[in-house]
Amino acid sequence: MKVRLDGQPNRCYLPSKDRPDFWGSSMKFTLSRRDAVKALGLAVCSPLLSKAAHASQAEWVLGFGSCMNTRKNQSFWQAILGRRFDHWVFLGDNLYPEADNLESLTLAYQELATIQPLKELRAKTPVSATWDDHDFGADNADGSLPFKRESMQLFKNFWKQDYASESEGVYSAQIIEHQGKKIHLILLDLRFNRTPHQEIVPSSSESDEPRADAVPQLLGDAQWSWLESEFAKPADIRIVGSSIQVLSHEHRFEKWKNYPADYERLMGLVGRNSAPTVFLSGDRHLHEVSKVQLVSGRTLYDFTSSGLNKAEGLSRFERNSLRVRRNLDDGFGELRLRWIDGSPQLTMTMIDKDGQQRFSQYDFLV
Repeated sequence: MKVRLDGQPNRCYLPSKDRPDFWGSSMKFTLSRRDAVKALGLAVCSPLLSKAAHASQAEWVLGFGSCMNTRKNQSFWQAILGRRFDHWVFLGDNLYPEADNLESLTLAYQELATIQPLKELRAKTPVSATWDDHDFGADNADGSLPFKRESMQLFKNFWKQDYASESEGVYSAQIIEHQGKKIHLILLDLRFNRTPHQEIVPSSSESDEPRADAVPQLLGDAQWSWLESEFAKPADIRIVGSSIQVLSHEHRFEKWKNYPADYERLMGLVGRNSAPTVFLSGDRHLHEVSKVQLVSGRTLYDFTSSGLNKAEGLSRFERNSLRVRRNLDDGFGELRLRWIDGSPQLTMTMIDKDGQQRFSQYDFLV
């Protein structure tokens, strides 16, 4: 009996109820992961199972979520606090003001400060955050928001962390050491310097050449320079947090592909970089994993976890031809990382508000 390697070096998959066709067209199973290990023995798929079987081998675990309304049910906190995380990331829409103005935003931060489970999480786990439109100040807001600097100060006063810029946004990065390896965690700011993607500034009457500011911008020049300098730093894996989806592009809502120049620039940056990269995203009120193969042969994932308590059933109608996993319940994402022969082995799992695993996607990144 042979395990299908799927044409990739150093890659092996375990069968699961979510992917019954891993064995090819002639043999199909619906075994659980535990049953598969029992049936095959721990020697199969070496070095994957033999090394993964050692309980003493430490994992680095990151939890993340987005879209949290302080005025809705907060039962998901028990599931979060009942798990061990080495780091937690809030990916935006971490609160929902009742109106699109500074007064409501200020009150929303005051509400957020009263949530005791959040205090407990921050007391025991390193927490990082970025924002999306609602905690920036208004639905679908961009850099034209009149009170964006006041909003930035509210954010930085609440989420006390090191920021890359004092005055031009809330983007940040840090290197985390784990078993002698470097995990590069990057959180982008997709609001402060964004220009509307629907509107293109016309060329001046003196010239037929398009103006430089005619191209819609998602990050802005300063953040792009910073991001490229971050990607130049040595790392064994990069985890990039984006408040909106990076890979999914067939829905009509906010996404990187609304800014095609920035999207192509980002894909080029990832493609040229030697470190494996995975994206984490929020915003869409669903949980899903999108997957694409780059020209270089590298696999790129975008793990979306959106809806700590605001997952919405209407998202079931969104098309995504890159989707390999999906769930529409409230919950959060969990990224488990271990090192096998120097390469990162990732398990991307969605946990619902009751603490139950709803899907899991597993892969080596090389």
